[in-house]
Amino acid sequence: MAETSTASKRSMGTDIISSLPNSLLCHILSFLPTLYAVRTSILSRQWRHLWKDLQVFDFDDTEHNWSNERFAAFIDAVLSQLRFPHIRNLSLSCQRGLDDNKVIDDAIDNAIGRWIRAAAGPCLQEMILYFNYEEFYPDYVDGIFTCASLVSLTLGGDLDLNDIPWVYLPLLKDLTLLLGVSVEHDFISGCPALENLYIDYYGSLYPKIHFLSPSLKRLSLFEVREFDDPIISEIQMDTPNLEYLRIFLTGSCVTTLVISDFPKIREACLEIAPLDEHVAWLPKLLQALSKTKILDFGWWTTECLVEAPNLHLPEFSCLHELSLCYSNFNSGVLIKLLCCCPKLQLLEIDINGVQYFRDQTPQSSWTQPASVPSCVMSHLNIFEFTSYSDSSEEREFLAYILQNALVLKRLIIYAKIGSFEKEEHILSEISVLPRGSSICQVEARILTRR
Repeated sequence: MAETSTASKRSMGTDIISSLPNSLLCHILSFLPTLYAVRTSILSRQWRHLWKDLQVFDFDDTEHNWSNERFAAFIDAVLSQLRFPHIRNLSLSCQRGLDDNKVIDDAIDNAIGRWIRAAAGPCLQEMILYFNYEEFYPDYVDGIFTCASLVSLTLGGDLDLNDIPWVYLPLLKDLTLLLGVSVEHDFISGCPALENLYIDYYGSLYPKIHFLSPSLKRLSLFEVREFDDPIISEIQMDTPNLEYLRIFLTGSCVTTLVISDFPKIREACLEIAPLDEHVAWLPKLLQALSKTKILDFGWWTTECLVEAPNLHLPEFSCLHELSLCYSNFNSGVLIKLLCCCPKLQLLEIDINGVQYFRDQTPQSSWTQPASVPSCVMSHLNIFEFTSYSDSSEEREFLAYILQNALVLKRLIIYAKIGSFEKEEHILSEISVLPRGSSICQVEARILTRR
């Protein structure tokens, strides 16, 4: 018993972390902001110089209250003491280096070039740059765009990259352009291996948007609204290997869409403002997405479908999951969609939009379909209805699905106005409805989101 107690005390006093190999300790330190990684030098003699073996660095001037001069001196000191001169990952965020006139401070301006030149070597794989300065574009940033080893690049802040003399990033796979960055569409053509592209943008900075990339697999366009809704004359997408597409277009008016098919598409999420121009080209976009397996319509996109005068939908022959968000439930559009999805297994409906077009909730527009969509009878397994308000049209549609969904396994309903009495009322109503599936389980839940 005494031996066990002694061994336990000895075990409790052992520094397990310090016993790890230096290479593993450096890997652990690489997940910390560089300031905190350097501070570990006070822990013991073993840790004193360990940070000097790092190849991953994260400098952010918002993490402390240092002056610009001290921040620049710290980065210079770190980079000058490295044992291995080639940096693998660099994250550099300079958001506080401004004077009263929103002009970059000289201490930061003169230093950024040194830091970027120090990083842009043969081992650089990942770089994150964020500069919160107006129309900031120093010439020394050019070196980043010909870095042959770079795999991932994130740029943010007010960066004007329209006049880059040359872009060639042969290994770049991930490109993220955050709010305020402006680039020419030729930028993408200089990235022959690009697979993932995310753009957070102001429409006013992109009068035309062109994506011509045979290697691109994931594309996300997220527009941030401005005071004046700008006009984007054209969006062109020629990306035959695209697997994932997300478009969030809520402020700009896109007059023309030029698009090729996406034969390898697997998932698409669309939130497109219901403008007349968008209603006109949306069917063309849906045709290009006809091979997708997962399709998510935001409430504005659903409104585009409702407002379309002569809605013509393609057959979504591979679609397994369909999600629709409504401002006001419309069963007519939903039935048309179901008729075009012969293999649909999961259907999600969410009534969670602002009444953008209508001042009052419309009367029921339920019309008994002439025939039952094939997916309802043969493939639909799960039906989830969120923000269910128990309106007459919602009840009619729910009864229709329950009666005709022959292989339905689960029906989940989230009541819009949650209470125990509401939940019990919905369950009692559904319990007397005819069911086509003998294995269907019905759940009514109280909606808890705000």
